[in-house]
Amino acid sequence: MVRSTFIILFFVVSLGASSFEKNCLECHQNEFQLAMFMKKYALKYSSERSIKEALYSYLKKPTYNASILPFGYLNRFGIKEKSSLDDAELKKMINIYYDKYNIKSKIY
Repeated sequence: MVRSTFIILFFVVSLGASSFEKNCLECHQNEFQLAMFMKKYALKYSSERSIKEALYSYLKKPTYNASILPFGYLNRFGIKEKSSLDDAELKKMINIYYDKYNIKSKIY
């Protein structure tokens, strides 16, 4: 029983990772970059809920004013395109991103 539960859990986690890789890491190949984004979101919004809401809002409608990145970075790379993911998939990707890169997980 424990063995089958572990196998199912591993399978579910690996599916989420491949989906995250396909939807996020395809463009953001540098994981340092993703860690830096999370650090900036954590400094500005602090709580998990606020960070996730800000990410969701930005990815649905990216603007220069909504971005947490410095102007020089935006000037060099431009603003992100609006996400093509549906709401449920976008929230799932944000949850995976938060779990993988949040600063609190690095402290404990």
